[in-house]
Amino acid sequence: MPCSRRPGSILAIVGAAGALWAACVSIDPTGPHAEAINGRFIGTLITVLQTPGTTRQDTSLLALTLRDLVYRGRFSGSYRFTDGDSGLVDGTLYISGRVEVTQFGLWPPLTHVTHLSQLYPSCDFPLLGPLYIVNGNVVGDTLRLGDTTTVPCSGSAQPATFVFQFVGLRGVN
Repeated sequence: MPCSRRPGSILAIVGAAGALWAACVSIDPTGPHAEAINGRFIGTLITVLQTPGTTRQDTSLLALTLRDLVYRGRFSGSYRFTDGDSGLVDGTLYISGRVEVTQFGLWPPLTHVTHLSQLYPSCDFPLLGPLYIVNGNVVGDTLRLGDTTTVPCSGSAQPATFVFQFVGLRGVN
């Protein structure tokens, strides 16, 4: 009887070993996972509101408490301003250290953050310009987030430019 027809033959064993090797060496198409972003980042948020006639810059203290979800760099957590305003934060950390925050308050990001609405009461933050991701990066224990968009404000025919920049250091929880 030829070798290929007997159960347990060399060809059957090689075929099974090849299938097992292929199953064990599968590659995650998303690439390697980033380190966990776990921690509390305490820092300064600088916001700038610029209309054709004026520029206003404000500084706020902000804490972000983040935890890794152990799934392709995803993280979740919360933000808290010193005035008590708080809400959800959600995003992704990539192996390069790049961060994309997809939720900061209710979605879309920054549109329903009470602290910002109270800081700039003449502006309509639910109508904040198209901002679906707040970009940033993590280097060591430093988290930086920032983006620029527009927001309609009363008394101005055109939307104001709104700049959001946060720099925080990871501390002990």
